Amino acid sequence: MLSPTRLAPMLVLLLAAAPLAARAQGDPLGGYVRQAMENNLSLRQERLSAERSSAAVREARGLLLPTVSFDARYSELSGGMNLGDLVNPAYEALNQVTGTTQFPTNIDARLPMAQETKIRIAQPLLAPAAWENQRLRRTLADLDGAALGTATRQLAADVQTAYLDYARSARVVELYRNTLPLLQENLRVAERRVENGTATPDAVLRARAERAETEQALAEAEGRSTAALRRFNFLLGRDLDTPVEVLADSALAYPLAVTEEDVVRSALAGREELMQGAAGVRAAESQVRLARAGQLPTVALAVDYGIQGNAYRFGKDDDFAIASLVVSWNAWNGGQHGARREQARLDADRARSRREEIGRQVELQVRTAYRGAQVARGAIATAEERLAAAERTYQLVARRWQEGIAPQIELLDARTSFTAAGLNLILTRYEYAARWVELERAAALRDLAR
Repeated sequence: MLSPTRLAPMLVLLLAAAPLAARAQGDPLGGYVRQAMENNLSLRQERLSAERSSAAVREARGLLLPTVSFDARYSELSGGMNLGDLVNPAYEALNQVTGTTQFPTNIDARLPMAQETKIRIAQPLLAPAAWENQRLRRTLADLDGAALGTATRQLAADVQTAYLDYARSARVVELYRNTLPLLQENLRVAERRVENGTATPDAVLRARAERAETEQALAEAEGRSTAALRRFNFLLGRDLDTPVEVLADSALAYPLAVTEEDVVRSALAGREELMQGAAGVRAAESQVRLARAGQLPTVALAVDYGIQGNAYRFGKDDDFAIASLVVSWNAWNGGQHGARREQARLDADRARSRREEIGRQVELQVRTAYRGAQVARGAIATAEERLAAAERTYQLVARRWQEGIAPQIELLDARTSFTAAGLNLILTRYEYAARWVELERAAALRDLAR
């Protein structure tokens, strides 16, 4: 049977996996991030929204291109006016006067005519609203593209954070599992001392209570670990119970080799929220121009070619061609144009204010994240020292308790401090990794194209 003094170094070996100075090699979680970008359903929806905006740009462009349409109508008439009823009697009288039949007397000119079939080609020549609408659609596409970038960056942070939550919970589970042998050994020693008459029965009860408490904590930690694993797999768009390898702690010892001003500049240059704000301003300004363009005239050229009459005939005298220059101008509509321009102008002012606010929020986020990462990084060394001291204390007290010169309460207190120090080191290391991931997101340090 292993003694507590021999089991303690095994626990420390689990916790002290890597010194703080170890530098992360490459991008340890980059593979998971790329997998999430490919499979995450929420991001897929954002991508589809951006693609829809691109289609809307093509639709707006089509308003400025020629259109070709085909129209056909055939109607059964009842009543209506027939110009032949007026002309035929006059022509019949002329034939009688001239003694000829040169004037037709069977003209059928009912209005409206029974059929009209034509092809129309139309081309806008002057369409200020359509031009501005195309520019607005491009801006809205930029806005959706920036929103996609924002969602992608947030997903990258969420995936890494979810992995850290799972890895941290897995380390806690390992800690409790490695603690149980210590408690089992303490229980064995307590039972032996009671049998030898060197301890009272309450020592066994305390040892069993300590073991039960740790078993309960282990069960709770396993539950949290399973939940964290499933959330991580959900973000990756795969089966919820897919096993995940826990990386060595040294792989997550991210370096903090940048200054606060460096990360602020990176954020102001790369955060997609700022791009969204700028696109929002451009869209609002475009709305102002669009409202102004609604007061301007439009000019279009239309060419119609077809046949019409009371029956389908395809002779050389039965077709027609019309070229039309169409001008449309809504010169006054009760002040609606002016009100629309005023609304658009106010929206533009609000968009500019929003963009400025976003810039300040981004700077605040970055500075807060940087300071948080600094503090969390510095706490790791302190946590390692605390664990080393707790380990040594536990070893000394366990040896004295086995020799019968230390009370059990002192052993339990040393064991509790030892386990707490181990938990603290785990939480401190992963807290720094989580702080670094937040700094990476806030400062736009990750290249989303990778």
